[in-house]
Amino acid sequence: GEERKSSFDEKSIPAKKGRCLGLRSRSVERTPYDAAPSVASHSVSTPYIDANSQCLDLDGSGRKLLQYDSDDGQTGDAPRVPDLDTIVDIFDPKKKRTKHSAVLTRVAKTVKSSTVITGKSVLKQGKKVGKGTVYAGKAAGRVIPVSSVVYSYKPPTKHEPASIKRPPRSHRGHKSSIRTVNKALKSMKGQLTSTAASMLPPEESCRKISDILSALSSNNSSKGVEAIRLLVKSNNSKDVAFLRGSSAELGVIPIEPIENKVDTQCIVARCIWDSHWREELCVVYPKGHHLAFYAPLTKKPSLVVSFEEIIGVRKCNPLAGTNPLPGFHLLSIDTAWRCHYLAFAEETEIDSFFSRLNDAMFRSSESKAKKSKAQGWENYQMSLETALTGLGIHSKWTPVTTGKKSKQKKPRRILNGRRMAFDADFIAKPGNGDTLDEVAKYVENLVRIALSFSPDALTASQPSVMEFLDEVSRLRLIPLHEIDLNTKEAFCIFVNVYHCLLQHALLIAVDGLPNKRSVVPFKRCSCYEIGGDVFSLSDLECYVIRGKTSRATHPKPPFVDGAKKSRTFLQYSLGATDHRINFVLNNGDLAYPQAVPIFQSQLLEEQIETCSSFFLKSQVKIDKKKRTVFLPKVCDVYRNDFGMGDGLVCLSQCIKYLNDSDQLAIAALLNDGIGSISVKFRPSCEQFHANLVLLS
Repeated sequence: GEERKSSFDEKSIPAKKGRCLGLRSRSVERTPYDAAPSVASHSVSTPYIDANSQCLDLDGSGRKLLQYDSDDGQTGDAPRVPDLDTIVDIFDPKKKRTKHSAVLTRVAKTVKSSTVITGKSVLKQGKKVGKGTVYAGKAAGRVIPVSSVVYSYKPPTKHEPASIKRPPRSHRGHKSSIRTVNKALKSMKGQLTSTAASMLPPEESCRKISDILSALSSNNSSKGVEAIRLLVKSNNSKDVAFLRGSSAELGVIPIEPIENKVDTQCIVARCIWDSHWREELCVVYPKGHHLAFYAPLTKKPSLVVSFEEIIGVRKCNPLAGTNPLPGFHLLSIDTAWRCHYLAFAEETEIDSFFSRLNDAMFRSSESKAKKSKAQGWENYQMSLETALTGLGIHSKWTPVTTGKKSKQKKPRRILNGRRMAFDADFIAKPGNGDTLDEVAKYVENLVRIALSFSPDALTASQPSVMEFLDEVSRLRLIPLHEIDLNTKEAFCIFVNVYHCLLQHALLIAVDGLPNKRSVVPFKRCSCYEIGGDVFSLSDLECYVIRGKTSRATHPKPPFVDGAKKSRTFLQYSLGATDHRINFVLNNGDLAYPQAVPIFQSQLLEEQIETCSSFFLKSQVKIDKKKRTVFLPKVCDVYRNDFGMGDGLVCLSQCIKYLNDSDQLAIAALLNDGIGSISVKFRPSCEQFHANLVLLS
């Protein structure tokens, strides 16, 4: 190769005008030169070019691979281009060379013999063109030096994922425990309970594990006992350090300094919700007339409770099987709207904290110093809205959609959260045969208390208000799985709960009464926790009470359809399919009467007739001149409940609940023979009642 390169002489080749046919390294390029396509070759060692013979001698043996037309018009061999494999074979002395080897791959048209291999080399580097690609340009009267360098292609580096690290040997034993649990689950009979509402992922996992362990322990099988023994470990370092130490162990530096001689501090577990307890630092400030709770690694308090808010401090003694933290001692700090639960590791600690807090509250008095200090911590005090609705407190339930877009979500407002389930009294004893009757009587009494309140007389100082909040907290203990949803008692229970929740939401409407824009979040976010699940106004109305009836047709405020992701509540749907449900359920707007009854299974049919007549007499209007009858808007929204949405069919089912004079007027319009009558629907009412009252 070196000899051939030295024999190459640029001056020996005369420069002539004409079109060029050049050899380019590496890339293949087709550039039209009149009718002759360009010839492409691969990048190899520099060939020997004989200008007199107008051919290309590759190995010096006289084999003409490329030959051009001469000036006298005689045509020689057509230009040919060898492929890469053939060129490699030629330069390889070890391989045999045959005279008639097939090295020609493409035939090009002839050009004039005076044309030489000249041109301008253009090197372009771009995004789509590799490095070192040469393009032939216009002839410039000089020889293109054919490079002898063979460019080696290097593929781009691949970004492979990092190698997976194997877990330590101490953690691998957990897989065997999981396999043991799975084997135990296969031997279990029945299905685990689940909620219709979705929880946050940590709470959902915690609940499933709790149900699995409960089922395994009640199965009394050897596999279940062995699985629990493997999962539950005692003498854990984290368990020993729980509720031990001081502020240094929690990494808390209080924004308000602690005076050890006056203030009292201790490590407690504060209840966020019944299954979530957080370890915090509790400090009692007698001079500041309040107590503060600090979360780990914080400076500002997460909650401040003033001595004025505290109604009483008591020890909690949950019944067997209901204590969320077995082995720990519970204390409750009661305020008007919410109870704050604390857990202590030792009984001596709870006794000491109980006596010191009572002593600090007894010695506190109104003073200017108190007012001046109160301005510093009142920003961390729980607001009235938070205490009433639970808004702003960490919740185990996922937010609910309140608009057409999936991103329009708001948290649920739990209105019966003053007391936790472990601190409430049972409605019916488990296994009692009269569970349905006892639950029905409890709900009837609850609605009676709720309908006795009015917005003007609703104050926290009333003992009846706290009694109602404590009673409504007992809804968490209703055994939903023991209620037959196809009975009259079940219908009365859920309709009464719906009216109680509507009254409760209207009374504490911190954002004001609902309107056209706020009615959707009002009905989808106002919730009660019932039997371990959570139900909103829209869930109770659309998926439970109306579960077997038709869906709403183009509902607009004040009518609200249930969220799409809440269709899981259909598992609680009642068996009632009567169209009179539309007249029984009070929507809360001014189109409905303000008075509602307390439904009882013995008087259910009579009460439904009364409610239907009371509602339709005030809503049906007749225009004799225009021969038009106006029906309430609910008949239009739920038109399919009255016979495929036909207006006359709907009128025929409503006419019997009207006054005698209205019935005769409609009958006269139908039978006079002048013409047909038209049935229209009244417009929606966007204003709501301030509260509901009891129908006597």
